[in-house]
Amino acid sequence: MSTFFFPISGYLHYWDLGLKSDGDCFINFKRASKDFPGQKVLVTNLGPNTLFLLRDPQMIKEYLHKQHFYNKVGVATFLRPLFGNGLSTAEGETWKHHRRIVSNAFNYEKIKASVGIVQGTTREFLDKLSPNEYKNYRVITKIQEITGEIVGRIFFGEQLNNYQIEGKPLTLHLTNLMTEVMENSLTPTALLFGPKILHLFPNYRRVMGKVKDFRKFCLQIIEEKRTENKKSNDLLGSLLTAQDSGDPDQILSDEDIIDEFIILFISGMDTTGHLIAMTLYNFCISEKFQQRLKEERDKTYNTEKVVTVDTLQKMDELHCLLKETLRVYHPAPVTFDRTAIVNHKLGNLEVKKGTWVKPDFFAVCFNEDYYEEPEKFNPDRWKNDTQNSQKRDPYTFIPFSGGPRNCIGQHLAIIDSKVIVSEFLEKFNFKLKEGYNLRMTFRFLYEPYDELLFELEPRS
Repeated sequence: MSTFFFPISGYLHYWDLGLKSDGDCFINFKRASKDFPGQKVLVTNLGPNTLFLLRDPQMIKEYLHKQHFYNKVGVATFLRPLFGNGLSTAEGETWKHHRRIVSNAFNYEKIKASVGIVQGTTREFLDKLSPNEYKNYRVITKIQEITGEIVGRIFFGEQLNNYQIEGKPLTLHLTNLMTEVMENSLTPTALLFGPKILHLFPNYRRVMGKVKDFRKFCLQIIEEKRTENKKSNDLLGSLLTAQDSGDPDQILSDEDIIDEFIILFISGMDTTGHLIAMTLYNFCISEKFQQRLKEERDKTYNTEKVVTVDTLQKMDELHCLLKETLRVYHPAPVTFDRTAIVNHKLGNLEVKKGTWVKPDFFAVCFNEDYYEEPEKFNPDRWKNDTQNSQKRDPYTFIPFSGGPRNCIGQHLAIIDSKVIVSEFLEKFNFKLKEGYNLRMTFRFLYEPYDELLFELEPRS
């Protein structure tokens, strides 16, 4: 166990140091096993609060299975006006109720049946790119347009990018709004005093006004769907039908539906979009693997007019590239802070009531005890993973978290990623914009500090 304290910003000071020294805000966490061999816990602070950062897989496992010992605090309190009681912020029985209802939409058979929508939507968006966009292709923004539309069509039956707020598609407006909320929540004032005092500041009131306007806009979409008065198989249609059933176990209120509406878009559009963008970036810089990926695409992906899940599961080269991207550039490598509501133990660690706790996934994913040469980007490390995983603690790699609150949309995220990357490789030859230098920061997600830009060339 080691200790790091810095006034107010606490361990976030490490982020600033890493960005300035190495162009990566998480570099000091990735180097943890070298700098502090055998360390299981970093004792640090966030504002005035003591924080345990867990760097031991078994402690992380125990923590994730003891979520009832904690309540979400910190950034989660700032996001609650936007997220409400969605799956990411709800606790206790409210979370169980929402999870039970929403999980029906993520039945694996339903996800398998959606592959055609994913492929068709991707082709539609790639086909309509204008030549003007080829020389400065804004990778994350353009991929998010695709992933946002996919989520809309699968779960809400709408072409949601047709809805505009402040001149931007609804989905991209939500991404920008999330970033603004995060920027306000990580200021020294917010870390010291919490969200209540921020209402004294005009900029925070402005952002909260935009949150209210966004939720009102979502309510209008729900009302439009309700007045259509026709049955549909998408999630929104089924939730509205359930409201008429009278069964309290199946009913979400309109406000509850908005909460899940927002959460599904953040996870399905934002995090998946970042994963795909960084996978394409890694393709650009990994010449060793490019030819193998292209050959796999031609021999596997292109054998069917409409791709199926069975075909996607055969794409081992791409699967390894995705897993290594998740290990090195996971878009959400930190969870919400949680505070202990009772005294308890994690392994031999005494956790007192009021202590803040969270896992440090990057410290584990870059630990030399579990990964050979962890600082190197090497998709081949995931080959024969069944054999390797038997030697390695499974909680050394949980990109979709673990325990009862694991990511409900992980299968869709992988399907989206494999289809969109394959379609992109089929449609274009591409490279990084000349002179581009990757630096990684954390806003709402772990992402490039400077906009990720490609130069595209359509394949004949």
